[in-house]
Amino acid sequence: MTQRELLSLSLYSLLASNRSGLFIVFLPLYLVELKGASLPIALAILTLAYVPASLIGPLVGRLSDRAGRRRPYLLLGEALAFPLFLLITFVPGYVLAGGLFIAAELALAIGGPAYTAYVADVTRANERGAGYGLLNATSSAGGVVGVVLAGVVTLEFGLGALFPFVVATMVGTLSVVVLLVPDIHLPPSPPPRPLREMRPVVTFSFAVSIRAIGSGAVATFYGYLAATLGANDLEVSVVAVAGLLTGALVSLPLGRLIDRRGEIRGIWYGTALALASYGIFMVSTTWTETIPAQAVRNGGLALVGTGMQAWVARAAPEGQRAEYLGVFTLINSSLWSVGPLVGAVAIAFFGYLGLFVMAIATTVVSLIVMELLYGEMGIRARLNRPSAPAAG
Repeated sequence: MTQRELLSLSLYSLLASNRSGLFIVFLPLYLVELKGASLPIALAILTLAYVPASLIGPLVGRLSDRAGRRRPYLLLGEALAFPLFLLITFVPGYVLAGGLFIAAELALAIGGPAYTAYVADVTRANERGAGYGLLNATSSAGGVVGVVLAGVVTLEFGLGALFPFVVATMVGTLSVVVLLVPDIHLPPSPPPRPLREMRPVVTFSFAVSIRAIGSGAVATFYGYLAATLGANDLEVSVVAVAGLLTGALVSLPLGRLIDRRGEIRGIWYGTALALASYGIFMVSTTWTETIPAQAVRNGGLALVGTGMQAWVARAAPEGQRAEYLGVFTLINSSLWSVGPLVGAVAIAFFGYLGLFVMAIATTVVSLIVMELLYGEMGIRARLNRPSAPAAG
Protein backbone atom coordinates (compact mmCIF):
# COMPACT_ATOMS: atom_id res chain seq x y z
CA MET A 1 0.00 0.00 0.00
CA THR A 2 1.01 3.58 -0.52
CA GLN A 3 0.66 4.91 2.98
CA ARG A 4 0.78 8.66 2.30
CA GLU A 5 -2.13 8.65 -0.12
CA LEU A 6 -4.26 6.35 2.04
CA LEU A 7 -3.61 8.35 5.21
CA SER A 8 -4.53 11.63 3.51
CA LEU A 9 -7.69 10.07 2.08
CA SER A 10 -8.50 8.68 5.53
CA LEU A 11 -8.29 12.15 7.04
CA TYR A 12 -10.52 13.47 4.27
CA SER A 13 -12.99 10.63 4.92
CA LEU A 14 -12.98 11.39 8.64
CA LEU A 15 -13.95 15.03 8.09
CA ALA A 16 -16.34 14.48 5.17
CA SER A 17 -18.35 11.89 7.07
CA ASN A 18 -18.90 14.42 9.87
CA ARG A 19 -21.46 16.08 7.65
CA SER A 20 -22.85 13.05 5.80
CA GLY A 21 -23.49 11.07 8.97
CA LEU A 22 -25.45 13.81 10.70
CA PHE A 23 -27.79 14.61 7.79
CA ILE A 24 -29.85 11.44 8.22
CA VAL A 25 -30.27 12.23 11.92
CA PHE A 26 -30.72 16.01 11.91
CA LEU A 27 -31.79 17.19 8.44
CA PRO A 28 -35.44 16.08 8.74
CA LEU A 29 -35.66 17.84 12.12
CA TYR A 30 -34.06 20.96 10.64
CA LEU A 31 -36.46 21.13 7.70
CA VAL A 32 -39.52 20.42 9.85
CA GLU A 33 -38.77 22.73 12.78
CA LEU A 34 -37.04 25.65 11.04
CA LYS A 35 -38.16 25.57 7.41
CA GLY A 36 -41.81 24.48 7.77
CA ALA A 37 -41.69 21.13 5.97
CA SER A 38 -43.86 18.18 6.90
CA LEU A 39 -42.02 15.02 7.89
CA PRO A 40 -42.86 13.17 4.63
CA ILE A 41 -41.57 16.13 2.60
CA ALA A 42 -38.39 16.31 4.69
CA LEU A 43 -37.73 12.59 4.12
CA ALA A 44 -38.48 13.01 0.40
CA ILE A 45 -35.90 15.81 0.16
CA LEU A 46 -33.33 13.61 1.85
CA THR A 47 -34.03 10.81 -0.63
CA LEU A 48 -34.05 13.10 -3.66
CA ALA A 49 -30.67 14.50 -2.67
CA TYR A 50 -29.00 11.12 -3.11
CA VAL A 51 -30.73 9.86 -6.27
CA PRO A 52 -29.55 12.62 -8.69
CA ALA A 53 -26.11 12.48 -7.08
CA SER A 54 -25.79 8.79 -7.94
CA LEU A 55 -26.96 9.36 -11.52
CA ILE A 56 -23.89 11.43 -12.47
CA GLY A 57 -21.44 8.83 -11.13
CA PRO A 58 -20.62 7.12 -14.47
CA LEU A 59 -20.16 10.47 -16.23
CA VAL A 60 -17.83 12.10 -13.70
CA GLY A 61 -16.03 8.77 -13.29
CA ARG A 62 -15.34 8.64 -17.01
CA LEU A 63 -14.11 12.25 -16.98
CA SER A 64 -11.73 11.45 -14.13
CA ASP A 65 -10.41 8.39 -15.98
CA ARG A 66 -9.97 10.29 -19.23
CA ALA A 67 -8.03 13.02 -17.44
CA GLY A 68 -5.97 10.55 -15.41
CA ARG A 69 -6.58 12.73 -12.34
CA ARG A 70 -8.42 12.29 -9.01
CA ARG A 71 -7.73 15.26 -6.73
CA PRO A 72 -9.21 17.97 -9.02
CA TYR A 73 -12.60 16.23 -8.87
CA LEU A 74 -12.51 16.01 -5.08
CA LEU A 75 -11.60 19.70 -4.92
CA LEU A 76 -14.26 20.77 -7.44
CA GLY A 77 -17.02 18.92 -5.58
CA GLU A 78 -16.09 20.42 -2.21
CA ALA A 79 -15.66 23.94 -3.62
CA LEU A 80 -19.04 23.93 -5.38
CA ALA A 81 -20.90 22.50 -2.38
CA PHE A 82 -19.40 24.94 0.15
CA PRO A 83 -21.46 28.05 -0.75
CA LEU A 84 -24.61 25.99 -1.29
CA PHE A 85 -24.51 24.59 2.26
CA LEU A 86 -23.76 28.07 3.57
CA LEU A 87 -26.82 29.59 1.85
CA ILE A 88 -29.23 27.05 3.39
CA THR A 89 -29.05 28.91 6.70
CA PHE A 90 -30.29 32.15 5.15
CA VAL A 91 -33.01 31.15 2.68
CA PRO A 92 -36.68 31.03 3.76
CA GLY A 93 -38.85 27.94 3.49
CA TYR A 94 -38.18 24.29 2.85
CA VAL A 95 -38.42 24.56 -0.95
CA LEU A 96 -35.32 26.72 -1.32
CA ALA A 97 -33.50 25.01 1.54
CA GLY A 98 -34.27 21.57 0.12
CA GLY A 99 -33.26 22.64 -3.38
CA LEU A 100 -29.92 23.95 -2.13
CA PHE A 101 -29.30 20.76 -0.18
CA ILE A 102 -30.03 18.63 -3.26
CA ALA A 103 -27.70 20.83 -5.35
CA ALA A 104 -24.95 20.59 -2.72
CA GLU A 105 -25.14 16.79 -2.63
CA LEU A 106 -25.05 16.77 -6.44
CA ALA A 107 -21.87 18.88 -6.30
CA LEU A 108 -20.24 16.56 -3.78
CA ALA A 109 -21.02 13.61 -6.06
CA ILE A 110 -18.52 15.00 -8.58
CA GLY A 111 -15.74 13.67 -6.38
CA GLY A 112 -17.32 10.35 -5.39
CA PRO A 113 -16.05 7.99 -8.14
CA ALA A 114 -12.62 9.65 -8.14
CA TYR A 115 -12.38 9.13 -4.38
CA THR A 116 -13.20 5.40 -4.51
CA ALA A 117 -11.01 4.86 -7.58
CA TYR A 118 -8.09 6.61 -5.87
CA VAL A 119 -7.96 3.78 -3.32
CA ALA A 120 -7.67 1.16 -6.07
CA ASP A 121 -5.04 3.28 -7.85
CA VAL A 122 -2.66 3.27 -4.87
CA THR A 123 -3.16 -0.29 -3.54
CA ARG A 124 -2.18 -3.72 -4.79
CA ALA A 125 -4.95 -6.07 -5.83
CA ASN A 126 -4.52 -8.22 -2.70
CA GLU A 127 -4.60 -5.19 -0.38
CA ARG A 128 -7.72 -3.39 -1.57
CA GLY A 129 -9.93 -4.90 1.11
CA ALA A 130 -7.66 -3.37 3.74
CA GLY A 131 -7.54 -0.08 1.82
CA TYR A 132 -11.29 0.27 1.56
CA GLY A 133 -11.65 -1.09 5.09
CA LEU A 134 -9.40 1.68 6.42
CA LEU A 135 -11.45 4.37 4.70
CA ASN A 136 -14.74 2.84 5.82
CA ALA A 137 -13.38 2.75 9.38
CA THR A 138 -12.45 6.43 9.35
CA SER A 139 -15.78 7.26 7.72
CA SER A 140 -17.64 5.53 10.55
CA ALA A 141 -15.44 7.24 13.12
CA GLY A 142 -16.18 10.58 11.49
CA GLY A 143 -19.87 9.77 11.59
CA VAL A 144 -19.62 9.23 15.35
CA VAL A 145 -17.81 12.53 15.85
CA GLY A 146 -20.21 14.35 13.55
CA VAL A 147 -23.38 13.10 15.27
CA VAL A 148 -21.98 13.80 18.74
CA LEU A 149 -20.64 17.26 17.91
CA ALA A 150 -23.77 18.22 15.99
CA GLY A 151 -25.87 17.08 18.95
CA VAL A 152 -23.82 19.24 21.30
CA VAL A 153 -23.89 22.23 18.95
CA THR A 154 -27.64 22.06 18.31
CA LEU A 155 -28.36 21.49 21.99
CA GLU A 156 -26.36 24.60 22.88
CA PHE A 157 -27.26 26.89 19.96
CA GLY A 158 -30.34 25.31 18.37
CA LEU A 159 -30.90 23.64 15.01
CA GLY A 160 -30.06 26.92 13.29
CA ALA A 161 -26.39 26.19 13.99
CA LEU A 162 -26.48 22.92 12.00
CA PHE A 163 -25.28 24.25 8.65
CA PRO A 164 -22.73 26.70 10.06
CA PHE A 165 -21.28 23.60 11.73
CA VAL A 166 -21.31 21.78 8.37
CA VAL A 167 -19.55 24.71 6.68
CA ALA A 168 -16.91 24.76 9.42
CA THR A 169 -16.12 21.08 8.81
CA MET A 170 -15.89 21.76 5.08
CA VAL A 171 -13.07 24.20 5.72
CA GLY A 172 -11.25 21.15 7.03
CA THR A 173 -12.11 18.93 4.05
CA LEU A 174 -11.03 21.59 1.57
CA SER A 175 -7.76 22.11 3.46
CA VAL A 176 -7.01 18.38 3.44
CA VAL A 177 -7.61 18.09 -0.30
CA VAL A 178 -5.49 21.16 -1.10
CA LEU A 179 -2.62 20.55 1.31
CA LEU A 180 -2.39 16.81 1.91
CA VAL A 181 -3.98 14.71 -0.85
CA PRO A 182 -1.31 14.05 -3.52
CA ASP A 183 -2.31 14.90 -7.09
CA ILE A 184 -1.34 11.65 -8.76
CA HIS A 185 -1.15 11.50 -12.54
CA LEU A 186 -2.35 8.33 -14.24
CA PRO A 187 -2.19 7.37 -17.92
CA PRO A 188 -5.37 8.70 -19.54
CA SER A 189 -7.95 6.02 -20.15
CA PRO A 190 -8.28 4.46 -23.61
CA PRO A 191 -11.34 5.22 -25.77
CA PRO A 192 -14.60 3.95 -24.25
CA ARG A 193 -15.18 0.22 -24.68
CA PRO A 194 -18.47 -1.27 -25.85
CA LEU A 195 -21.12 -1.24 -23.16
CA ARG A 196 -21.39 -5.03 -23.29
CA GLU A 197 -17.92 -5.23 -21.72
CA MET A 198 -19.38 -3.60 -18.60
CA ARG A 199 -22.09 -6.27 -18.32
CA PRO A 200 -20.33 -8.33 -15.59
CA VAL A 201 -20.10 -5.32 -13.30
CA VAL A 202 -23.71 -4.28 -14.03
CA THR A 203 -24.89 -7.83 -13.30
CA PHE A 204 -22.86 -7.95 -10.09
CA SER A 205 -24.13 -4.53 -9.00
CA PHE A 206 -27.78 -5.54 -9.35
CA ALA A 207 -27.20 -8.91 -7.68
CA VAL A 208 -25.59 -7.49 -4.56
CA SER A 209 -27.78 -4.37 -4.44
CA ILE A 210 -31.21 -6.00 -4.26
CA ARG A 211 -30.59 -6.20 -0.53
CA ALA A 212 -29.99 -2.41 -0.51
CA ILE A 213 -33.76 -1.84 -0.74
CA GLY A 214 -34.24 -3.39 2.68
CA SER A 215 -31.04 -1.85 4.02
CA GLY A 216 -32.11 1.65 2.96
CA ALA A 217 -35.48 1.21 4.64
CA VAL A 218 -33.95 0.04 7.92
CA ALA A 219 -31.34 2.84 7.85
CA THR A 220 -34.09 5.43 7.62
CA PHE A 221 -36.52 3.99 10.17
CA TYR A 222 -34.49 2.33 12.93
CA GLY A 223 -34.40 5.64 14.82
CA TYR A 224 -38.19 5.88 14.72
CA LEU A 225 -38.41 2.29 15.96
CA ALA A 226 -36.18 3.15 18.93
CA ALA A 227 -38.35 6.20 19.63
CA THR A 228 -41.54 4.15 19.58
CA LEU A 229 -39.90 1.80 22.07
CA GLY A 230 -39.34 4.69 24.48
CA ALA A 231 -36.06 6.32 23.43
CA ASN A 232 -35.70 10.10 23.63
CA ASP A 233 -33.65 12.12 21.11
CA LEU A 234 -30.40 11.57 22.99
CA GLU A 235 -31.04 7.85 23.29
CA VAL A 236 -31.81 7.56 19.57
CA SER A 237 -28.40 9.12 18.88
CA VAL A 238 -26.85 6.53 21.21
CA VAL A 239 -28.26 3.78 18.98
CA ALA A 240 -26.82 5.51 15.90
CA VAL A 241 -23.42 6.02 17.52
CA ALA A 242 -23.28 2.36 18.62
CA GLY A 243 -23.58 1.28 15.00
CA LEU A 244 -21.05 3.80 13.69
CA LEU A 245 -18.58 2.94 16.43
CA THR A 246 -18.84 -0.72 15.51
CA GLY A 247 -18.07 0.14 11.90
CA ALA A 248 -15.06 2.20 12.98
CA LEU A 249 -13.63 -0.66 15.04
CA VAL A 250 -14.18 -3.60 12.68
CA SER A 251 -13.88 -2.21 9.13
CA LEU A 252 -10.09 -2.52 8.82
CA PRO A 253 -9.76 -6.08 10.19
CA LEU A 254 -12.78 -7.18 8.16
CA GLY A 255 -11.20 -5.60 5.07
CA ARG A 256 -8.09 -7.71 5.66
CA LEU A 257 -10.35 -10.75 6.03
CA ILE A 258 -11.77 -10.00 2.58
CA ASP A 259 -8.25 -9.85 1.14
CA ARG A 260 -7.66 -13.36 2.50
CA ARG A 261 -11.03 -14.98 1.79
CA GLY A 262 -12.30 -13.13 -1.30
CA GLU A 263 -14.78 -10.36 -1.98
CA ILE A 264 -17.88 -12.49 -2.67
CA ARG A 265 -17.40 -14.57 0.44
CA GLY A 266 -17.05 -11.36 2.48
CA ILE A 267 -20.32 -10.07 1.01
CA TRP A 268 -21.99 -13.34 2.02
CA TYR A 269 -20.75 -13.03 5.60
CA GLY A 270 -21.86 -9.40 5.78
CA THR A 271 -25.29 -10.16 4.39
CA ALA A 272 -25.73 -12.93 6.96
CA LEU A 273 -24.94 -10.41 9.72
CA ALA A 274 -27.54 -8.04 8.24
CA LEU A 275 -30.14 -10.81 8.39
CA ALA A 276 -29.26 -11.45 12.03
CA SER A 277 -29.64 -7.76 12.84
CA TYR A 278 -33.11 -7.62 11.28
CA GLY A 279 -34.12 -10.55 13.47
CA ILE A 280 -32.90 -8.72 16.58
CA PHE A 281 -34.81 -5.60 15.54
CA MET A 282 -37.98 -7.64 15.05
CA VAL A 283 -37.95 -9.08 18.55
CA SER A 284 -36.82 -5.90 20.34
CA THR A 285 -39.22 -4.81 23.05
CA THR A 286 -37.15 -1.91 24.50
CA TRP A 287 -35.02 0.69 22.78
CA THR A 288 -31.86 -0.65 24.42
CA GLU A 289 -32.32 -3.91 22.52
CA THR A 290 -31.95 -2.01 19.24
CA ILE A 291 -28.35 -1.13 20.18
CA PRO A 292 -26.93 -4.64 19.51
CA ALA A 293 -29.14 -4.86 16.43
CA GLN A 294 -27.60 -1.70 15.01
CA ALA A 295 -24.09 -2.81 15.98
CA VAL A 296 -24.50 -6.16 14.20
CA ARG A 297 -26.04 -4.40 11.20
CA ASN A 298 -23.08 -2.02 10.85
CA GLY A 299 -20.62 -4.88 11.18
CA GLY A 300 -22.38 -6.51 8.24
CA LEU A 301 -22.30 -3.27 6.27
CA ALA A 302 -18.54 -3.04 6.84
CA LEU A 303 -18.09 -6.42 5.15
CA VAL A 304 -20.60 -5.83 2.36
CA GLY A 305 -19.43 -2.32 1.47
CA THR A 306 -15.74 -3.20 1.39
CA GLY A 307 -16.36 -6.40 -0.55
CA MET A 308 -18.45 -4.66 -3.20
CA GLN A 309 -15.94 -1.84 -3.73
CA ALA A 310 -12.98 -4.22 -3.91
CA TRP A 311 -14.76 -6.53 -6.39
CA VAL A 312 -15.66 -3.70 -8.77
CA ALA A 313 -12.17 -2.20 -8.54
CA ARG A 314 -10.72 -5.61 -9.43
CA ALA A 315 -13.15 -6.15 -12.31
CA ALA A 316 -12.65 -2.73 -13.88
CA PRO A 317 -10.10 -2.46 -16.71
CA GLU A 318 -7.11 -0.32 -15.81
CA GLY A 319 -7.88 3.26 -16.75
CA GLN A 320 -11.64 2.86 -16.24
CA ARG A 321 -11.92 2.28 -12.51
CA ALA A 322 -13.71 5.52 -11.67
CA GLU A 323 -16.27 4.98 -14.43
CA TYR A 324 -16.98 1.39 -13.35
CA LEU A 325 -17.23 2.41 -9.70
CA GLY A 326 -19.58 5.20 -10.79
CA VAL A 327 -21.82 2.67 -12.54
CA PHE A 328 -21.84 0.51 -9.43
CA THR A 329 -22.72 3.53 -7.26
CA LEU A 330 -25.53 4.48 -9.63
CA ILE A 331 -27.17 1.06 -9.29
CA ASN A 332 -26.49 0.53 -5.59
CA SER A 333 -27.49 4.02 -4.45
CA SER A 334 -30.62 4.07 -6.60
CA LEU A 335 -31.90 0.82 -5.09
CA TRP A 336 -30.92 1.99 -1.60
CA SER A 337 -32.86 5.21 -2.14
CA VAL A 338 -36.00 3.26 -3.02
CA GLY A 339 -35.81 1.61 0.41
CA PRO A 340 -37.38 4.39 2.51
CA LEU A 341 -40.43 4.54 0.23
CA VAL A 342 -40.88 0.76 0.22
CA GLY A 343 -40.33 0.72 3.99
CA ALA A 344 -42.95 3.42 4.53
CA VAL A 345 -45.50 1.41 2.54
CA ALA A 346 -44.65 -1.75 4.52
CA ILE A 347 -45.05 0.10 7.83
CA ALA A 348 -48.35 1.66 6.72
CA PHE A 349 -49.88 -1.75 6.01
CA PHE A 350 -48.12 -4.12 8.41
CA GLY A 351 -46.28 -2.01 10.99
CA TYR A 352 -42.61 -2.42 11.83
CA LEU A 353 -42.93 -6.20 11.50
CA GLY A 354 -43.73 -5.65 7.82
CA LEU A 355 -40.67 -3.41 7.42
CA PHE A 356 -38.27 -6.05 8.69
CA VAL A 357 -40.00 -8.88 6.83
CA MET A 358 -39.50 -6.84 3.64
CA ALA A 359 -35.84 -6.24 4.53
CA ILE A 360 -35.31 -9.95 5.14
CA ALA A 361 -37.08 -10.87 1.90
CA THR A 362 -34.98 -8.55 -0.29
CA THR A 363 -31.82 -9.79 1.43
CA VAL A 364 -32.72 -13.43 0.83
CA VAL A 365 -33.50 -12.70 -2.83
CA SER A 366 -30.09 -11.04 -3.17
CA LEU A 367 -28.39 -14.09 -1.66
CA ILE A 368 -30.25 -16.42 -4.03
CA VAL A 369 -29.26 -14.37 -7.07
CA MET A 370 -25.64 -14.29 -5.89
CA GLU A 371 -25.71 -18.06 -5.44
CA LEU A 372 -27.07 -18.59 -8.95
CA LEU A 373 -24.43 -16.30 -10.45
CA TYR A 374 -21.34 -17.03 -8.39
CA GLY A 375 -21.78 -20.44 -6.80
CA GLU A 376 -22.00 -21.64 -3.23
CA MET A 377 -20.52 -19.04 -0.85
CA GLY A 378 -18.79 -17.41 -3.82
CA ILE A 379 -16.31 -20.28 -4.34
CA ARG A 380 -16.61 -20.24 -8.14
CA ALA A 381 -16.41 -16.43 -8.13
CA ARG A 382 -13.17 -16.54 -6.14
CA LEU A 383 -11.64 -19.01 -8.58
CA ASN A 384 -12.75 -17.06 -11.66
CA ARG A 385 -12.76 -13.47 -10.43
CA PRO A 386 -11.46 -10.88 -12.93
CA SER A 387 -7.71 -10.41 -13.00
CA ALA A 388 -6.07 -7.13 -12.12
CA PRO A 389 -2.53 -5.71 -12.26
CA ALA A 390 -0.32 -6.49 -9.29
CA ALA A 391 -0.08 -2.84 -8.32
CA GLY A 392 -2.25 0.21 -8.78
